[in-house]
Amino acid sequence: MEFLTTSEAADYLRLGERKLYELVTTGAIPCTKVTGKWLFPRHELDLWVLSGLARPAGMLIAEPPPVVGGSQDELLDWSLRESGSGLGSMSEGSMRGLERLQRNEVMAAAVHFHGLDASDDLAGDASVEALRAAPDLHDAVLVAFVRREQGLVLPQGNP
Repeated sequence: MEFLTTSEAADYLRLGERKLYELVTTGAIPCTKVTGKWLFPRHELDLWVLSGLARPAGMLIAEPPPVVGGSQDELLDWSLRESGSGLGSMSEGSMRGLERLQRNEVMAAAVHFHGLDASDDLAGDASVEALRAAPDLHDAVLVAFVRREQGLVLPQGNP
């Protein structure tokens, strides 16, 4: 993660240092203080700017349809049906679901994370890091739904 000094952050945001200090004082900008100096994570500044993005009236984003896109998962499909939520599912794979979420075509995306075992921490998974880096998903919330194992079922005697 790249950190900017106060003067670098002010230049990056095209603000005066005095205005930047006002934002720091009011807690309105992402920053941290290390050994008496303010540091600003560049990635967080990008997300901060995007979170305040204003759009003309003709560009307002419509509400996404009541559909969960992404990976196919029988337990999720069953849960959606049994909950009575009225949510539909569109199973096209994790990446397509995330693409649709970014375009506001679904209200949630089901994703699968690979390579995890019971001792792994999901927060350190490369897929989670990729989600954090996606600028269109800066306000998305990742909810761990279920952990499962997959394997093959073979007939007896099959090596």
